Amino acid sequence: MGFRKKPLKRSIFLFILGFITLLCLVLSVMTYRTFNTSIYESYDRRMTDILNYVYSNIDVEDLSVCVETSVESEKFKEMMTFMDSIMEDFEIDFLYIVRPIMDRDPITVMNIFSADTAEGRATDPDGYYLGLILDDVYEEKDIITYNDALQRDTISYFKNFSTWGYEYTATMPLINSKGEHYALLCVDIGVEDVERAIQTYTIINIILIVTLGILFMIIFIVWMNHNVTEPIGQLEKSVVSFAMRSHEQKNPELLSYDDPHIHSHNEVESLANAVNQMSNDMQLYAKNILDAEGQVQVMRTKVSHMDIVAYQDALTHVKNKAWYDKIESRVNNDIENGTARFGIVMVDLNCLKMINDTYGHEHGNEYIFGSCHQICIIFDHSPVFRVGGDEFVVLLENRDYDDREKLIKALKDAFAKSADDSKREPWDRYSAAIGVSIFDATTDKTMNDVFKRADEAMYKDKVASKKVRQ
Repeated sequence: MGFRKKPLKRSIFLFILGFITLLCLVLSVMTYRTFNTSIYESYDRRMTDILNYVYSNIDVEDLSVCVETSVESEKFKEMMTFMDSIMEDFEIDFLYIVRPIMDRDPITVMNIFSADTAEGRATDPDGYYLGLILDDVYEEKDIITYNDALQRDTISYFKNFSTWGYEYTATMPLINSKGEHYALLCVDIGVEDVERAIQTYTIINIILIVTLGILFMIIFIVWMNHNVTEPIGQLEKSVVSFAMRSHEQKNPELLSYDDPHIHSHNEVESLANAVNQMSNDMQLYAKNILDAEGQVQVMRTKVSHMDIVAYQDALTHVKNKAWYDKIESRVNNDIENGTARFGIVMVDLNCLKMINDTYGHEHGNEYIFGSCHQICIIFDHSPVFRVGGDEFVVLLENRDYDDREKLIKALKDAFAKSADDSKREPWDRYSAAIGVSIFDATTDKTMNDVFKRADEAMYKDKVASKKVRQ
C-alpha cells in the first residue's frame, strides 16, 4: 500500500505512446502502399508511352525478316539509330528487343537489338549483335516470364533479375502480318531507383506523421494532468492514507478520512465526494476480502500467461514442440484405449534457406509466418504445431479428419498457387513439401509410428518437387 507499481500517469503515457505509435505505423504503411502503387502506375504510363513511341517508328515486317535471317537491313540500321536516340533523351536503364527461345535445352534468349548512348557505343560497346544467344544472362523463370509476355497482345509489366541488375520491365509483343509474335520490345528502369523515390517520400511523410503525433500526445497529456491525473492523485493520497490508518482497525471511531477537496467539475470530483461519503461506512473485513480476491485473480492471470508462453511458438503463435509432446501422450493413451482416430500432416517449407541467404532473415521470418498462416486457414479446426525451424505438423481429428482429402488437396493447391504467383515478392511465394499418414490400428503402436510415415511421405514429395524443377 505504500508504493504504486503502475502509476496512472505512467499508464496513460504508455497507452497514448502505444496508440500514437500504432497510428503512426498504420498511417506510414498506408502512405507507403499508396505511394508505391501511385509511383509504379506513373512508371507504367511513362514506359507505355516510350514503347508506343518506339513501336510507331519500327517496320515490324522488315524487322521480322531480319530476325529470321539474322541479317541487318537498312531499316534495321535506321531503327538502331532511332532507338539509340531514345536512350539519349529519356532516363531509362535499357531499351532493347529480344526473342525467348523455348525449343532449346536449356531455354534461352536471343538478342535482336540493344540500344545504347553515343558515349556508351564509343567507350564501352556492349557487343550485343543481331542473333546473339544470351546464355547465362537470364534465369529460367525470367525467360518463362518473357515468353508469357510475348504470347500476349498487350503490354506486360514485371520485375526481373538478370546480369544487369534488378529491373522493372515493360514489354510489348511485335507481331508480323502473319500474326506471329516474333519478338519483344522492352524498356527497363532500375527497381532501386523506383524504391529510392518511394522511400524518400515515405520518410518525409513518416516524419510529418510522427511530429503531429508527438504534438497531439503532449497536448493530451497536459490536458489529462490538469483534469484527471492530478485530481485522481490527490484522491488516491487521501484514500491510501485512510486505508493505512484503518488497516486492522477495529474501532470505527478511529476511521478518519481526509477530504482532498477536489474541484475539477467532472466525474473525478463526483468520485471524491462519493468516497468521502462512503468512508465512514467501510469495514475492514470487506476490504480484506476484496484485496484477497484481487491477489488471487492476479495469480491466475500470471499462471495462464506462463502456460501460453511455455507452449506457444513466439514467431507463428501456433503450438510448439513442447505442446506437441503433451498431445502425443494423450493420443498414445487413446491408442492404448482403442479410441484413437486421427491422421498426421507433415509440412516442410521449401526455399527457406534461399530466402534467408538472399533477402535476409527478416523476410525469412515473414516467409515462415505466411506459410504457417496458410496452413492454419485451411486446417482451422485442427491443432498446428511448429516442431522445427521450417517444419509444421497438423493433427487431424474429428471434422478435419473426416474432410482430410478435401483439406489436403486445398493445402497443396494453395501452396502451388502461391509459389507460381510471379507478381508476389519471393518471400510471399510459399512452397512446401507435404506428407500425410493415417492411423492404422492394426500396425501402429504409437503416434510416432504415424508421424514417421508422414515424414517419409513428405520427404518423397520434397524429392519429387525438386526433380520437377530441374
